[in-house]
Amino acid sequence: MTTKNGQLNDGREVYLNGNYVSNLASEAVFSRTLKIIQRYYDLQHENKDHTFFEGDIQSSVMFLTPKSPADLAKKRQIYEEVARESYGMLGRTPDFINAGVAVLENYADNLGSGDHINFALNAKEWANHVKREDTFVSHAIQNPQVDRQKGLSELLDSGQEFAGVWIKERRLDGVIVRGAKQVNTLAPLADELLIFNLPGLTPEDDKFALAFAMPIATEGVKVVCRKSTMKTTYSLADYPLSNAFDEIDAFILFDDVFIPNDALFVCGDVNKSNAFFEASGLFNHTAHQDEVRGFIKLEFVTGLAVKLADKLGLRGFQRVQEMLGQLSVNLEMIRSCIIASEVTGKMQNDVFTPNMQTLLAVRANLTTYYDEALRAIAEFSAGSAVGVPDFREFHNAKIGDMLANAMTSPLMDAAERALLLNLAWDITGESFGQRQRVYEFLHGGNPMFIRMQHLVNTDLSDANKMIDKVLENARQDSK
Repeated sequence: MTTKNGQLNDGREVYLNGNYVSNLASEAVFSRTLKIIQRYYDLQHENKDHTFFEGDIQSSVMFLTPKSPADLAKKRQIYEEVARESYGMLGRTPDFINAGVAVLENYADNLGSGDHINFALNAKEWANHVKREDTFVSHAIQNPQVDRQKGLSELLDSGQEFAGVWIKERRLDGVIVRGAKQVNTLAPLADELLIFNLPGLTPEDDKFALAFAMPIATEGVKVVCRKSTMKTTYSLADYPLSNAFDEIDAFILFDDVFIPNDALFVCGDVNKSNAFFEASGLFNHTAHQDEVRGFIKLEFVTGLAVKLADKLGLRGFQRVQEMLGQLSVNLEMIRSCIIASEVTGKMQNDVFTPNMQTLLAVRANLTTYYDEALRAIAEFSAGSAVGVPDFREFHNAKIGDMLANAMTSPLMDAAERALLLNLAWDITGESFGQRQRVYEFLHGGNPMFIRMQHLVNTDLSDANKMIDKVLENARQDSK
């Protein structure tokens, strides 16, 4: 397995900065980020709590099929440890899809079978393969936003061959697919891709009704990375986060790629495609991992806001205390909701499943809470962060001593002050921080639609009984 072993040059076709990357290890954006990904595997050797035994086979706890709230709590603790390796800034580490793979076998029968293809069996065998090899799987679900006013089949008919991934040719042994998926997070570093659609296909979109898995190094698959936020001409002292790693997003282009029958989970069935995310069990369990990771990220920025207030001498102001108090309240609300999602979960398909309504509440509010922490960090650091010079200036013989004197405060020496302010700027003002903000806001879906979905599924039957009782009492009294 390439990612686990740190060997990415397996024939995958990756493009960065306008060039084909022949040696991924030579690019800092890949090599530095890969080290953080590999910590997921290292932790399994360093901490026995990260693994469990199924018979004689030792596996990652991420592949544990939860049977109780205690199992979900155990998985949450591992999600937290993994997320802290990247301060919650890597959203699609291996444990994300693995959380869904852990339950896929229990839900696979929902996929059924078709002509010459047993989709349910394919999913079960693929899940066992991922568990056995502890494979890093990235997922690709979003279609390029070519024209939201038109359906996929309409776009294809007009010549837009890369508006989604579609079946170009059916063969006895598989299908040839063509098209694209966008914003595929960490895809360049993954071993395999899981491709499927979110709900929304129309009956005319049967060519796009697909779900399948494949190695990233499959012939015809082209990974086109976005511009990196990394600044390799500077040190970590200047950019403590930007230069440590970059959660690379990419376009995936499918240039007539062959997908064998045994890799297909959905093929040509619009209803099965629309239902795949939930019917496979992936939705609830990946959401559990995702919100835990989001909590760690919120914990990081909350801690940074508090530290800035302390070290910049702002803690004595009541308004600052109130702002920090609100941040700590927000953090506790997220923590409590995640635990509540475990405690109020239910058995489904012989799997103890977290309460999705509670997780949706987390997802709806986490974006707001994260923004609130960023605003506090930006306000507290203000002009001080904007004016921090290149860290190399502290070693400049002509100005170093004067600069150190000018930046030293009673609470911090110049170098420590610069480091803290650089961190504040990196997470609020730099492209790294802005990408993190956009990711947190939209990766789980538009917050407006999340709230709408939450309302639709909210049980207000008891509330309605109370309201009816009040109205009935008033009605009777008026007679």
